[in-house]
Amino acid sequence: MILSKPNHIKIYGHRGARGDLPENTLESFQYLFENNINAYEADILISKDLVPVITHDFKLDPDLTRDSSGDWINEDDIKIFDLTYEELSRFDISSINKKSKYGKRFADQKNLTNQKIPMLSELLELTSNNVVDDLLINLEIKSTPIEENFTPPPDVMVKLIIDEVNKSIIKDKVIYSSFDWRILREIKNLDPKISRAYLTSEQRGKIYDKSPWMDFMPLYDSDTSELPRLIKTLGGEAWHPKHKDVNKDVVRIAHEEGLPVNVWTVNEEFDMLRMIDYGVDGIMTDYPLRLKELCERKNIKWF
Repeated sequence: MILSKPNHIKIYGHRGARGDLPENTLESFQYLFENNINAYEADILISKDLVPVITHDFKLDPDLTRDSSGDWINEDDIKIFDLTYEELSRFDISSINKKSKYGKRFADQKNLTNQKIPMLSELLELTSNNVVDDLLINLEIKSTPIEENFTPPPDVMVKLIIDEVNKSIIKDKVIYSSFDWRILREIKNLDPKISRAYLTSEQRGKIYDKSPWMDFMPLYDSDTSELPRLIKTLGGEAWHPKHKDVNKDVVRIAHEEGLPVNVWTVNEEFDMLRMIDYGVDGIMTDYPLRLKELCERKNIKWF
């Protein structure tokens, strides 16, 4: 698994290609492969019957989800962890409600048909049929240390997911990430050789001294520059910060620690160019084809 190449940008499709097609659908991930984008970010939660599934929110999103009658759901408190996979599969995620605030952000997103919340096993099977040399899968495990009953305990959740991935021929192409650093600790406990990326978002208030999101790690300096050093001491293989939280100096510090920097979620061309100028290793974007075209237009190497 190659996380970085000198003078190259790694392009990650975020939730598949959320800007172009409905997020975290099998069609959205297939779209990446058809357009020679060979890295993606996908989100994992667990159903009531302990099936790892590909979806972002702890609850079904009314802006993305239709019921079996084809109507947008009107409840916003249906937890993924409260439904079996068979129950989850009755919902349709083929389109976005363009009239909603969320939907207006992705006004050009195309509609699909017959898209259900995928099982992790289905995404791994799809990916196994599209193996290329530079394939890289970033599985973000969704978990929260400040609320209960949205997921199994971290150790149980980690084992369920890694056991599923270990059945696949592409298990060596996977890096696991999470905002909840307890998850990353449990992965390390299970097998320290498994690649882990530490997600951070200072603007969302998750990064501070002894934050529960950071597994209560001490942070002696509020300056971002301490984060890559801390992540390196924890055995992290990559740092995944929000793009607005980084600058040239902190990227340099991370590289001095031997830590690749993959930023999220970068959708505007001027931000893409700024991140490239900062020297980041990878960019996660809802518009991977837009970034690919920009790189080719500006003679920027990507992989």
